[in-house]
Amino acid sequence: MTHIEKGDHSIEESHISPPARKSHGRRRTVYISGLLAALGGFICGYDTGAVAGILSLPTFVADFPDLNAYLKSVLLVMTLALGGLGALSSAYFCDKIGRKYSIIVSCFVFAVGVLMQVIGMKYGVLLAGRIIAGIGNGIITNSIPLYHSEIAPADIRGRLISLYTVMKSFGTLIGYFVTYGTSFLVTSWGWRAPWLIELLLCVGLGIFSFTLPFSPRWLIYQGRDEESLQVLSDLREAPINDVNIQAEFNEIKQELDYERSLGQATVWELFQGTNRKRTLISFTLALGAALTGTQAVRYFAPTVFKSAGLSSVSSSLVATCGVGAFGFLGTLVTVTFLDRWGRKPILLSGTWMMCISMMMIGAMFQAFSHMDAQGNIIMTSVPARNAIMAFLFIFSFCYSYSLGIVSFVVPSEIFNMRCRAKGCALTFSIFWIFSIFTTLIMPVFSAHSASAAYFFFGACCFVAGVWYFFVPESKDITLEQMEQLFSK
Repeated sequence: MTHIEKGDHSIEESHISPPARKSHGRRRTVYISGLLAALGGFICGYDTGAVAGILSLPTFVADFPDLNAYLKSVLLVMTLALGGLGALSSAYFCDKIGRKYSIIVSCFVFAVGVLMQVIGMKYGVLLAGRIIAGIGNGIITNSIPLYHSEIAPADIRGRLISLYTVMKSFGTLIGYFVTYGTSFLVTSWGWRAPWLIELLLCVGLGIFSFTLPFSPRWLIYQGRDEESLQVLSDLREAPINDVNIQAEFNEIKQELDYERSLGQATVWELFQGTNRKRTLISFTLALGAALTGTQAVRYFAPTVFKSAGLSSVSSSLVATCGVGAFGFLGTLVTVTFLDRWGRKPILLSGTWMMCISMMMIGAMFQAFSHMDAQGNIIMTSVPARNAIMAFLFIFSFCYSYSLGIVSFVVPSEIFNMRCRAKGCALTFSIFWIFSIFTTLIMPVFSAHSASAAYFFFGACCFVAGVWYFFVPESKDITLEQMEQLFSK
């Protein structure tokens, strides 16, 4: 029995709940629902991969001759900024209309923004489209991991939440390949076609998401107990009167009834009692995911490979596809072993390998490159170029294997129901905001030093690797038992 006092969230326990037992019943419905929702991650990743290539396409440059490096940065930054705003606003939508309808709304908002990008021949229309798409992207970032965490049995929860990042990495890879394919077109469809495909994906997911079951925990929190029990039965593929279904339902209801009895939840609860520790962990995971440089690497990958010595657009796009492929492989490893190995070992091993990779890239640029009179980075060593490419691939693998997944899994599972949407909204908005910082500093660093950005990102990885030793392990614990974990 867990008792939570409003304000300081202290604990009064008559016993410590045992580790989560493996629920009975088949998992097909849970996996199908989780995979359908995770397609939102595919769209987000595809958008990142497509934009990275589109901005360097000759057809795009020809149609937007006045689009200099500064205006390109504005396009990327506004996407990230409005992504942060979308993630922040998602707390209201996720609690008010539910996780399911938040996914649907975000898909159609995303679609409107992408449509403007497809038809836009003016920079203002293009920018407006990126802004609207960014809002949809931000809402998706929060609503899908929340949804996954609340429909999953405890023993496969990490795997299910990971589907978002797996599909995001896969989407980034496909975005790179699609843009590479359209780079051979000599008309404006070279840059329009990737966004047209994205538009169809957004509309398709928005329509099919109506078939998703509601989150059973959200239904209970809304007082819709009978619906929740039926949804839980459907998700676990077991009859309503099954003893395990009844036990799971009663555990959830008992905890959520008490949380609901405390009255209206506020943002300030995130910084009180046991929630303070959870908020700190979530925020530092978001900071680590942003400041270790992955957004900058993904957006500027073609440029980085050009700096390393791959002069043609096609060659740099092919190498960029390799970055996406290694990132996708990293997510496959984690989705397979996360619930077996735990969050912490994966987080630490990946972060330290990211640190080594960034430091080695910085060292190669420092020792074997120079800038010409026009400010272009010239790589003087073929082995050094190959080493840079190899460590970029390793970095992409390790980020996707560790922080890329764990930074979404842990925040989505450690907060209680009262604070989950708000806590994740703030966490993911921090990721978006600090991704702006890394995206902005990448061109600034590159203009003055070929190596500085990578040494900076490597230092951030080092700090994160030390700090994450203090993150507690949360695998095999039900959402309702998290209060006990963080009261120790």
